[in-house]
Amino acid sequence: MFRGAPRTRRVRHGATAVEALRIGVDALPIVGLISFLVGLVVALQSAYQLARFGANIYVADLIAVSMTREMGPLMTAIIIAGRSGAAIAAEIATMRVTEEIDAIYVMGLDPTRYIVVPKFLGMTMTMPLLVAFANVLGIFGGFLVSFLYLDVGAGAFWNQVGDALVLKDILTGLTKSIAFAWIIVLIAAHRGFAAHGGAESVGRVTTASVVSSIFWVIVADAVFSLLFYFG
Repeated sequence: MFRGAPRTRRVRHGATAVEALRIGVDALPIVGLISFLVGLVVALQSAYQLARFGANIYVADLIAVSMTREMGPLMTAIIIAGRSGAAIAAEIATMRVTEEIDAIYVMGLDPTRYIVVPKFLGMTMTMPLLVAFANVLGIFGGFLVSFLYLDVGAGAFWNQVGDALVLKDILTGLTKSIAFAWIIVLIAAHRGFAAHGGAESVGRVTTASVVSSIFWVIVADAVFSLLFYFG
């Protein structure tokens, strides 16, 4: 009896690691690509206006602050909501309609702890890392525009980024990312457990989970922006 408990804990730690790999590592390519393109586009759009005033160097300020405070966390959360949030909702909904969750109850296990907690911990650990990765790629996209299109030197650009960014900007984005991770997992799990019926229910639950997650992520982002702005 006492030998079984450590083994169970190891299995769940393993499940948390698997979820972290699925949510974090597997999402790196799409998060990196989209963040790079967003940084590139934002820099291009702002460069036209700033160039009229001879303020090309301030593209670095705009990209650095906007990516770390807003665009990085928000875009990453939307991607993860559509990718991992949908997968979590579909997995739990499928387990619900096929009565696997009932079987977990019968075995004396808590489905929330057994199914949801590893996903919750995995996303909580990986979302800040994904956001940091997105920030770097987004700022790099802005750097390419500044270096190739605006003739801003590499040293000047990165010095400007260092001057523009403060610790509060970085911590703001990382704090948001953790809150967004919780929102996505909890909504996906709630929708999944609420599934009933057949295969059609799984599709409805998955769609509802993604839509709800994106909506509440944007609402939370607005609330955080107000709190950090006035705070």
